[in-house]
Amino acid sequence: MQGERTTNQDLQLPRMAVACPAGIRAMQRLVWERGWRRVCVLGSSKNAGKTTTLNALAAAAGQMGERVGLCSMGLDGEAFDAWLDCPKPRVQVEKGTLLVTAAAMAQQAGPLLRLLKPAGFRSALGETVLCEARAPGGVQLCGVPHRAHLGATVELLRAAGADRVLVDGAYHRQAAAHGDVADALVVAVGAVLGADPQAIAEAAAPTLAALATQAWDGEMQGMLEVPGGLSDAWLQRQSLAGVRCLLVEGPSRVLLGPAAWSELRRRAIRVAARRPLPVCAVTTSTFRPDGAPEDPLALQRAVAEVLQRWSLPSLAIVDVVSGMLLGEVP
Repeated sequence: MQGERTTNQDLQLPRMAVACPAGIRAMQRLVWERGWRRVCVLGSSKNAGKTTTLNALAAAAGQMGERVGLCSMGLDGEAFDAWLDCPKPRVQVEKGTLLVTAAAMAQQAGPLLRLLKPAGFRSALGETVLCEARAPGGVQLCGVPHRAHLGATVELLRAAGADRVLVDGAYHRQAAAHGDVADALVVAVGAVLGADPQAIAEAAAPTLAALATQAWDGEMQGMLEVPGGLSDAWLQRQSLAGVRCLLVEGPSRVLLGPAAWSELRRRAIRVAARRPLPVCAVTTSTFRPDGAPEDPLALQRAVAEVLQRWSLPSLAIVDVVSGMLLGEVP
């Protein structure tokens, strides 16, 4: 792999991270130019750079002259993170962007959003609505609590005229990583996960392994089918003698912690999916609330090393703020 620094080497990550032109272009090449129209962005932790990645993908689609649709499984775009006591980037929209959010969030946006119609289900914050942005600005996404609603929301956005739909998959909510919702996934890895690049990458490995679950090759010998979610508790109840492959429906069903992954790797048992989804890119964020960011290339190299050591696909790794790209664009 080759590391490519596309912006000034002295660039420091701002407290409010914003994707640079090179980062936006990288996401365009890695995602939209490969043909996917429904993409889910998931984070390996809170403050992993998921919102910045989402904004970069939306900007890339806009630069291609395409209309974007946005929705979220959780809450995204809030102005302040109470967990880390720091400001957060807003979800950015352009004029004409479509989004589904809680009606209360739409009302807070005032004249920025034009209400089109009810989305047809309730969220934790009440009714949800389909809106259109009247001008560029920052918004808050909320309101799609279940995967069935999420699939219907994606179709609602497409029917309303969205050329590309971006789904914000909430932290620890992998239900969005499903073929009924998305065609491909982008995974965000943030420096808040550890004290150094190696610790960060290792902490992100279980999420990367779950989401990059590969297609089942049809081999029946040594295969054990998982009827629901592949969790630590389910695994502890099984006899794994002779098992070489655990078969799940898709990546949304893989819910293993580090210890369970370690046991599977020790036993040389792989996880495969009937309905896998491609991970088209990993984004890395060097942001730390204390203002002392990691070196972008060091973090990217640590993630690439973990992917190789865990026998995961070799993926392009992008820092959308600095514009650095590690890996090849297919």
